[in-house]
Amino acid sequence: MIGGGLSLQEIAGNPNLTFIYFVGFVLIGVLGIRFGVYALWNRRASQLPSQASIWTHLTGVGAAASLYGLVGVLQIITPEMPAIRRPILLAFVFLLALTMRLIARQGTPANDEADDEVTARQPAVAFSLVVVAVLVAELAGVKEGIVVGIAGIGAVVFAGYGFWHGRTQLSRSMVQGTMLDTLLRHLLPVLAFGAFVPAVELVTLVGIDRAIILHVQIVFVIMAATALMTANIKLRQNLARL
Repeated sequence: MIGGGLSLQEIAGNPNLTFIYFVGFVLIGVLGIRFGVYALWNRRASQLPSQASIWTHLTGVGAAASLYGLVGVLQIITPEMPAIRRPILLAFVFLLALTMRLIARQGTPANDEADDEVTARQPAVAFSLVVVAVLVAELAGVKEGIVVGIAGIGAVVFAGYGFWHGRTQLSRSMVQGTMLDTLLRHLLPVLAFGAFVPAVELVTLVGIDRAIILHVQIVFVIMAATALMTANIKLRQNLARL
């Protein structure tokens, strides 16, 4: 109870942890809004149609981050907010992974693009179904262990997919130093820290105290927000050059 009238939904019954989560949610939410806006402005200013889908996906990344922060805050200040934070974060990781592939595709020879598009469509559909499954499971009140397992494994797979494409692109263009290569280097830590949030929850399935995992998760939320801040700077700098 704060100020004698505002009742907060404490996380793990710990007011200090709840305050840290509140700060973390506000931080990633605000940075997500800025990131999405900068990505949208870059899309509008870019003269390269081939990069339009990259900027669109990055706008979605910003929207997912801001929605995650907003839902997190609402879950603290009201008991009426449904438990949809986990699938939103999974969607955030999913969109980042797809962005890694899109950036890597920029370095694909033109005659291979058609085959690349067909190859990429199947995992994208499969990944989106995982996100939908977690969302439905959360809303339907499916057993927590099942939801944690699907979300955690999904996050690991998404991150692995994104890192594979990201490292492939960087190994191809190590000396080029293009804007997309630099942006990729900023986005890889965001992908890693974002994926760690649901992935680390998997250890609760072997009996680790959930309160301990909650403390670890908020560290990764804040680290993802910090990495997103540096990516924000890169988007702003690129926009100034367009």
